[in-house]
Amino acid sequence: MKLIKNKKANGLDNNEFFEYLKTPIERCEFTQEEADELRETLEKGMQEYPGLGISATQLGIKKRACLIKFRDQELFLLNPKVKEKSKEGFIFYEACLSIPKTIDNFVKTIRPCKVVIETDNLGELTFEINSDGDKEQVSTETMMTVIVQHEIDHLDGITILDRVYSTTIEKERTFGRNEKVIMKSPDGDFVEVKYKKANEYYLKGYELV
Repeated sequence: MKLIKNKKANGLDNNEFFEYLKTPIERCEFTQEEADELRETLEKGMQEYPGLGISATQLGIKKRACLIKFRDQELFLLNPKVKEKSKEGFIFYEACLSIPKTIDNFVKTIRPCKVVIETDNLGELTFEINSDGDKEQVSTETMMTVIVQHEIDHLDGITILDRVYSTTIEKERTFGRNEKVIMKSPDGDFVEVKYKKANEYYLKGYELV
């Protein structure tokens, strides 16, 4: 079983990575047998490549499905899609098995504090961070909120490198507060806004172009 990885240190344009992890997967139809077989495949994938979750696309399967396992939580999601997300965001440090360089050097990302997702097999699910946290470790609620977004991103052709929270670009380009900039949504839509409003769009998953 092969895990699709980014083999280039400075880019995401190798063909295999682009085909499976930078290309959105459309909704699929599953029979019960197909769903069961896919879940079994994802479970084997997580045994071979231990992590907190895995998407079908990471194993070279163009199906909209993922499996999440964290502590006592296990979710197999068919055709998951983010239905709603909060405007408020939080910063987290993430890694991805498909981007090996992030395993030892976590990426600082920004995620909505709350998301509502729709699935074919489990209906509507809500995930929200535990703002009180946990004294000893990150709470299960917060981790699940991150993981589910991470795995659905894979199915939407988005990686954690697209979610990086950084002020480097702003400092280098030094936009004026009222200068207009172009931003792209996770769905590929473009919007022109004044730079002073850019942070509102960052929190919604937009990126500066």
